[in-house]
Amino acid sequence: MFIRKINQWFARRSFQNRIFLLILFTSTMVMLAITWYLTDITEERLHYQVGQRALIQAMQISAMPELVDAVEKHDLARIKALIDPMRSFSDATYITVGDATGQRLYHVNPDEIGKSMEGGDSDEALYNGKSYVSVRKGSLGSSLRGKSPIQDSTGKVIGIVSVGYTIEQLENWLSLQLGSLIVPMVILLLLLLYCARRFSLHIKKQMLNMEPQQLSQLLIQQSVLFESVFEGLIAIDSHYKITAINQTARRLLNLSQPETILIGKSISSVIAQEAFFYDAPQENKKDEIVTFNQINVIASRMAVALNGEPQGWVISFRSKDDINTLSLQLSQVQQYADNLRAVQHEHRNLISTIAGLLFLKRYDEALDLIQQQSESHQKVLDFIARNFKVNHLAGLLIGKYYRAKELGLELIFDPGCYVETLPSSLSHNEWISIVGNLLDNAYNATLRQSGGSRQVECLINSEGDEAIIEIADQGCGIDEALRDRIFERGVTSSDSGDHGIGLWLVRSYVEQAGGNIVVDNNIPFGTIFTLYIPLTRDEHHG
Repeated sequence: MFIRKINQWFARRSFQNRIFLLILFTSTMVMLAITWYLTDITEERLHYQVGQRALIQAMQISAMPELVDAVEKHDLARIKALIDPMRSFSDATYITVGDATGQRLYHVNPDEIGKSMEGGDSDEALYNGKSYVSVRKGSLGSSLRGKSPIQDSTGKVIGIVSVGYTIEQLENWLSLQLGSLIVPMVILLLLLLYCARRFSLHIKKQMLNMEPQQLSQLLIQQSVLFESVFEGLIAIDSHYKITAINQTARRLLNLSQPETILIGKSISSVIAQEAFFYDAPQENKKDEIVTFNQINVIASRMAVALNGEPQGWVISFRSKDDINTLSLQLSQVQQYADNLRAVQHEHRNLISTIAGLLFLKRYDEALDLIQQQSESHQKVLDFIARNFKVNHLAGLLIGKYYRAKELGLELIFDPGCYVETLPSSLSHNEWISIVGNLLDNAYNATLRQSGGSRQVECLINSEGDEAIIEIADQGCGIDEALRDRIFERGVTSSDSGDHGIGLWLVRSYVEQAGGNIVVDNNIPFGTIFTLYIPLTRDEHHG
């Protein structure tokens, strides 16, 4: 019943106080155990040392020739004259001298002289001639005594010497020795109490001032939250080892191992995309298009910081084909539709003009207009059809060519253009997004430059080990304040609110394919974007 009440009282204390009390109790028990051990060892050692001291004194006294002669003659006065000075210099409680029958010849109490030595431990010395240490109760109480026989020149035992230390005296000495340990033990106990308090405060701080029940509930909530989201989630520590991974992440990455096996593994041994995890550990990453285990995903990385230092990261990712990515690419589809409408609009105007000339029966002028339009556009169309074997890219460039015409610009193709195949690292839609965004940016920059050339130059070639895309304009150029940030999401030099995504997509796709981008100033003004994309990812990394 009492123990149950103690347990209930202990359970009601805060975790910090429980830790402190537990350490205090443990420290106290350890100190008591150490004290008991030291006391036992000290007592045993003291008894041994004092016993040896008593034995040595007894042996030295019994070997004195003067004492042997005085004992043979039973000269009590001479014995007293010999022993009294020794007893004054010795720390022994008493020195007793007896004859061969055990009768006292000398004692600290004169009244005891002539009486038999008490304790019954003299036989070994008197009859067997041995020296030894014993503990017996005598006339002065219990004592630790050293006994040694007195032998004449022939070796015959003629008497006995007993040097004794009372147990009370030994206990006083033991108390003095243990008393010298009290101060260090008290200091040690206080130090343990201080350390226990500091440790309990440290544990409480590490637990964010929460109780174990709160932490348990928080962990359960985190586990449920981890599994309830529709994105893949992976948590890693500062050593880049997995600490948590939800079911969605395992499904998206085609991982068959259960969470218990994956936890503790290095992230690089599970996901083949090291740059995303290790680059700029102090910075967060948001909505980057990367490849995890040959699967294109949109990933974000948030640091778990403590005192400004990252203790780990949480990576969230989703398939690149989800609704968010589709909404980002919807603008590219819309631009492609605008290009087709521009082509339709221009042809409709041309057909309307030809129909009017035919109605007016001006057949020669209608024929001249048809030939003029055919010659000017057919060359470009033939060039695109001849040099761009990828239909999606050729269709985009035709649409962009007519779009430039509609805007009052001229899209000029470099004679070095030739594309038979494109790197397989990117899909057709991604190639259309890259080229379309670069041309649209060039158109916008050219339109904002009132005094510049209205020409935009385009070079696309994939005959070597890598595909090269170069778009040059003579537009307004790039503001120096934005030059280092033009590929970040939402960064734009346009006043319109629907920009800031195009170049971000371009950079994401190029990095995904293992390529790089070079941005130079054009002469006399404008910008040149040059993209280098390897034909295969393996060639780039090899």
